[in-house]
Amino acid sequence: MNFKDLKDKPAFWLILIFVLVLAVRLYIAFQTPMFNYDAYFTLRQVEHIKDTGFPLYKDPLSYGGKTQLFAPLNYYVLATFSLIFPPELVGKILPNIFAALLIVIVYYLSLKITKNMRISLTTAFMSGFIPIYFLDINKITVDYLAVLLVFSIIYCIFRIGERKYVDYALILMFLLVLTTPLAFILIIGLLLYLLLSKLENLSIEMKELEIILFFTFLVFWVNLLIYKNAFLTHGLLVVWQNIPVQMLSNFFGQTTFIELFLTVSIIPLIFGVYAYYAAFHIEHSKEIMLLISVGMSSFILLWFKLTDLITGLIFLSITLVILTAYSLKRFGDFITKSKIQKYKWALYTLLLILFIVTAIVPSVIFGMQRTKITPSSDDVAVLKWASTNLPQDAIITSTLGEGNLVTYYAHRKNLMDNNFLLTPRIDQRLLDINEIYTTTFETKALGTLNKYNSKYVLITSNTLQTYNLKDISYVKDNKCFLPQYYIGNAYIYYTTCKVE
Repeated sequence: MNFKDLKDKPAFWLILIFVLVLAVRLYIAFQTPMFNYDAYFTLRQVEHIKDTGFPLYKDPLSYGGKTQLFAPLNYYVLATFSLIFPPELVGKILPNIFAALLIVIVYYLSLKITKNMRISLTTAFMSGFIPIYFLDINKITVDYLAVLLVFSIIYCIFRIGERKYVDYALILMFLLVLTTPLAFILIIGLLLYLLLSKLENLSIEMKELEIILFFTFLVFWVNLLIYKNAFLTHGLLVVWQNIPVQMLSNFFGQTTFIELFLTVSIIPLIFGVYAYYAAFHIEHSKEIMLLISVGMSSFILLWFKLTDLITGLIFLSITLVILTAYSLKRFGDFITKSKIQKYKWALYTLLLILFIVTAIVPSVIFGMQRTKITPSSDDVAVLKWASTNLPQDAIITSTLGEGNLVTYYAHRKNLMDNNFLLTPRIDQRLLDINEIYTTTFETKALGTLNKYNSKYVLITSNTLQTYNLKDISYVKDNKCFLPQYYIGNAYIYYTTCKVE
């Protein structure tokens, strides 16, 4: 088989796109040996499963000791590969393989919608370079596996008339609910799909209805089992995961509309929004309606702050990319029937250049920028020193973001991290930590530290950046705050005074 024959086969192009996307992602990921701060909770779980076979549900270090609640499958997948390779290497490579595999699912979803191989390959390529998809390259996030499972289930529903795809859908649904609560994005999307189909007089097959109702029951039942204690503790507020009010109020932070616009990319946004319009006013398609419903589900959860910003935008962006295939087909049909047909390839070339400028370039830039938001080698060295020199029952105060870093490297209790469920008075705890670092009065800081029985304070360049400070003024030349150990800009202070 020569190259001319090979290039007409979609498998060749899918493999080529996959290799390209994975190579770019790994290049960015390996710019630093470190991970995003949140990733160190995942690494602890992976190493604990590797050593004991079980997740670390009874965590003796987080918040000084608490019960963790989570779906375990993603950690088991990572731990399985960690039996062969170092966990740090697995954490760099495996999630990015999951992310790159998205192009295969997008290709087949687009092909089912358009029946056009070239358009489907184009949207598959686009899905590999969604800028928002490059923000968490070093987080070891569950989102990548969840995205694969969610859109694989959608493809199975597209082909629910075939018996084998019913079986595939059931298997994937079980895997999804054991992986993440993000299954609720799909549940809400499927229920919206039933509602919109009814309003648009689209027929619903009995198999579709049965599998959607079964999946709805499965998701609620499994999540009730996993998060039962959280429901009993927090009530209906558990849907906000006990996130502190201060963080919820700053949900969109300093993010501007232009920044959100850039993370989604202009081409999928314009063509995807057109598909929303066409689905309701021009051509009624069940496949398009299902994708629109999942996109609406992502938007609704974002609006009510029920999912984090990056995760919600990832799901929304992917649906827009797939819907772009539908719009591109209509665009191509229009050009073919019009007088501008001779400019067809010029227009497609212009779109490609526009996509490179507005998607591929921002993806690489965002990815490279996010690699800088990782712990420094000095931070790690200080915490490793703490693991061998501080008492076993020591509680190290750090910023919220550095809490998981403390438990992973220092193997000591932290005052707070981003696992909020089952933590009482979470808002007060966050306010207290903020006061420790921002107050100008040592008595206030000491009083708060004594309140939590913490004698050690971690101060790093990230700490100062978090609170937009040049230094913590009250620790300098203060007999109540003695530097136990420091390297570069990373310090651990020991408090010798008590304030009643």
